[in-house]
Amino acid sequence: MTKHNILSHYRLIGDHPADLLIQSLVDENGIEYIRSLFPFFSNYKDLSFGNLDPLIQDFLKVNSNLPASFDKKNMIRATDYYRNNQENIGLVLGLYSLPYCYLGADGARVLSFSARLNKDAFKRLVETGNFLKAVLNHDNWSEGKIFAICIKVRLLHASIRYFILKSDRWDMKWGYPINQEDLVGTNLAFSLIVLRGMEKLGLQADDSVKKAYINLWNVIGNLLGVQDDILPENYLAAIKLDKEISKHQFKNSPHGSELTNSLMNAFRSIVPNEFTAELLQEQSRFLLGENYANMLEIKTTTIPKSVLSVYNKTSALMSKIF
Repeated sequence: MTKHNILSHYRLIGDHPADLLIQSLVDENGIEYIRSLFPFFSNYKDLSFGNLDPLIQDFLKVNSNLPASFDKKNMIRATDYYRNNQENIGLVLGLYSLPYCYLGADGARVLSFSARLNKDAFKRLVETGNFLKAVLNHDNWSEGKIFAICIKVRLLHASIRYFILKSDRWDMKWGYPINQEDLVGTNLAFSLIVLRGMEKLGLQADDSVKKAYINLWNVIGNLLGVQDDILPENYLAAIKLDKEISKHQFKNSPHGSELTNSLMNAFRSIVPNEFTAELLQEQSRFLLGENYANMLEIKTTTIPKSVLSVYNKTSALMSKIF
């Protein structure tokens, strides 16, 4: 079986245990109950499951175990790395990792379909940032809160999957909504692509950090319902998998361009002036590279590449000093 056939196989797989739970909850409580849970699923501070349906509480108990791949030293190293580089990682996530996800044309359909980014891009951006802060917080691992956080995301995905499939507007030729290939691709965007983005900014991590970061995100992926057999074993395997997924899925799409435009407008709405907005947009083009930036229709700016280069070098130097 070729690599593309293998990835095509994973495009037909969702998250069976979580999907069964959502169906059971609908059968027992009605569809409005699922809708009522969306705000709770998106809140990573309220981790109290006591008032939820017992089926959800049981699901949390059953899925509150760390996989064999978990390594405490790697967890500490990875969460320390995030804490020490939080601002730059946040920048890379917003300007590189998220639009990188939108390059997957069929996966972008899900986000466009659900309007979770188009409708209120800034709110969804904040939710993503809150998720990142939650899963890369050492205390949430040591105190066992990580399970509730990841179960929330897992059930949010299953809920969105349920509504999309029930809409009768989804074509299975695009793959199962929020399928295993798209899930692991997103995992890579939050791990490998973040490390790659940091390197492009002149802030390359050492090999031990790369190993730890990929390892911890593999554990996070496991807790989010990604099958172990598709997760990359190490940093080099992550690079290889990323290349295969990009060959299989990346292409021009109106959904990807629309989502990217909404994201850029969200940034534009919070920065103090037009120059800063242009600088961020040019930074996104730099991180993605000309080919991918053009595929997502990110417009060129008036910011000279020489200015961006000086800015990045200065920022990297200041980060190392302070």
